[in-house]
Amino acid sequence: MCSLPERLRGVVLALTLAASAASQASLDLSFDRLQAPALTLEQVSVSLQSLDRGPARLRIAQARIAGRDLSDLRLDCAEFSLHPEMRCRGGVLRAHGHSPWQLDFSLTGAQRTLKARVQPPGSPPIDIEGALAGAHPHLRLNTRAADLVRLVALDPVLQKAVAAYTPAGRVDIDAQLSDFGAGRSMRIAARLDLQDARFSSADGLRAAEGLALGIEIRARADGARWNGELSADWHAGELLWDAVYLKGGGTALASRFALDSGQLTLSDGALDLAEVGRLSFFADWGRSAAGAPALRSARIDGQAFDLEALNGRFIAPLSAVHGWPALALSGRADMTLSVDAQGPETARLQLHGVALADAAGRWSLDRVDADLPWQREQPTAARAAVAGAHFGRIPLGPFELRAVLSPDRVSMEPVRIPVLDAGLRLNQLEFVQDDGRWRGDLSFDLEPVSMPALSEALGLPRMAGSFAASVPGVRWRDGVLALDGQMLIRVFDGYVAATGLKLVEPFGATPRVLADLQMRYIDLEALTDTVKFGRVTGRLDGDVTGLELLRWRPVAFDARIRSSEGDYPRVISQRAVQNITALGGPGAAAAIQRSFLGFFERFGYRRIGLSCVLRDGVCDMDGLDHKGGGFVLIEGGGVPALSVVGYNRRVDWPELLDRLSRVTGATPVVR
Repeated sequence: MCSLPERLRGVVLALTLAASAASQASLDLSFDRLQAPALTLEQVSVSLQSLDRGPARLRIAQARIAGRDLSDLRLDCAEFSLHPEMRCRGGVLRAHGHSPWQLDFSLTGAQRTLKARVQPPGSPPIDIEGALAGAHPHLRLNTRAADLVRLVALDPVLQKAVAAYTPAGRVDIDAQLSDFGAGRSMRIAARLDLQDARFSSADGLRAAEGLALGIEIRARADGARWNGELSADWHAGELLWDAVYLKGGGTALASRFALDSGQLTLSDGALDLAEVGRLSFFADWGRSAAGAPALRSARIDGQAFDLEALNGRFIAPLSAVHGWPALALSGRADMTLSVDAQGPETARLQLHGVALADAAGRWSLDRVDADLPWQREQPTAARAAVAGAHFGRIPLGPFELRAVLSPDRVSMEPVRIPVLDAGLRLNQLEFVQDDGRWRGDLSFDLEPVSMPALSEALGLPRMAGSFAASVPGVRWRDGVLALDGQMLIRVFDGYVAATGLKLVEPFGATPRVLADLQMRYIDLEALTDTVKFGRVTGRLDGDVTGLELLRWRPVAFDARIRSSEGDYPRVISQRAVQNITALGGPGAAAAIQRSFLGFFERFGYRRIGLSCVLRDGVCDMDGLDHKGGGFVLIEGGGVPALSVVGYNRRVDWPELLDRLSRVTGATPVVR
């Protein structure tokens, strides 16, 4: 608001003189236009039935107040007086398209001291007081627990902008306007306190709940430019904005600002995150060619961020909202980011003594020190030193990663990572952005690892021999890891080859694995000695097609194992026969009398064969041949001739695993 112009003050003076001369006379006045800074009134008419405590009516055809247009305004005062002060009691203010407001006011003295109370429908009253004239004109507005929805409805433009978010809540407002009027530098000081504020978009991707937020603004006009300070203290509540989740409590922001019609600049900014650290920032907005606000430049700096607190307050809740795997995180980090009109320009992340782990215990990295710079215009060299790691229960030794970072490419240098008594040779790891999507390529070789050391690390029965693997190529496309060609694993003097291997969302909440496996020439003696099954000599082939794992557990496959072709000793111990019989369940039986088994420690056999088709938690079992309504698991050969026949073809998968644990003395973990 501003001081009354000469013309309007003359009108008030004329009314006052008329009142002193004839207090009971009625009066009608009309004006084509009344103007003051930020105020224009068109076709104004005043009708007074009495100049001393009588009813009065003010009508305005068109009004423009602080850039907002209103039409058909009407103020009716049940009791109006001009002398000794201008006063309206029992006033009702109406405007086209708006509900009526209750209004009482008084205007007195040479400084035009104003006291007013405005009562919007369904909202607490708004008190306005101050001086409209004098050396330092000022106004103060105060309201408590105002309905946020009704306040927003006062501005149709703002109401339209936020309509899709259905805001709600309460707000306290304490605002002061001073030194207004021609030739003065206007000042504003305001504080807003939101309580239990909330909003939600229709798709649920942008929402807030239980917001408690205090905002303070102090500003001074310098011509058309405003300079000032802004601060906000976020006491409580939750905010989800697309992929960003934030939780209040101890979060505070402070910044200087400069604002004019086409530009907003924030400087000396600081964002304090409780127990996490402080972000310093600068930002500058202009207008795009279309007239919309556009970020022109920005810089963010954070030093010694506490990653454990950052994870607890922001990262973990965000992961829970999106169903991402939970992480355990600790250590310190420094970060910088600069942005221009084209987007991110430079960035740098430095890690100091960071420990990073999957909360489910599937992997971990210990004491990571890293320097990860990035520039939009040129490649940068990144490095990370890792003191140790675990993949499941397998420990990894210290290693250092080096990479080249580009805007659309990340290329890792070859590296050897110690694994028990061997090493994992990472030959290629590269990620490339193509059409806005990232794709990756990986290849590695695992040097022969001692099976005794590996089995001990995995908590499995002690195994003999060594374990090695070669993966010529793995592709990452749209959340799917897919094997190029064949992965070869050497174990038990034979090999296992995997083809068609795919891992779908391996780091998600419901990872899936698809593959076909081929086993060839597996040494049965080494295998059965490892699992304490009973001694069996010979060789074994196997095929597993249509293997599907959900959350790393089998849900479907078609598996068949059989004796390998060739000439080799084929002997099975009495204990192995008993265990195979037990695996067959109540329907399985040896083809010779049990009493006869006691006379022999081992037997010859001609073939071994077993199949299982797993669907819906049930294993449909079969063997080499059908015999007497059953299926042959072992075909005898030599003296004595021994065959084992199974009769129970449908077995629950959990029951089969339980049988296996009983005969081997170990609980199987199938992953």
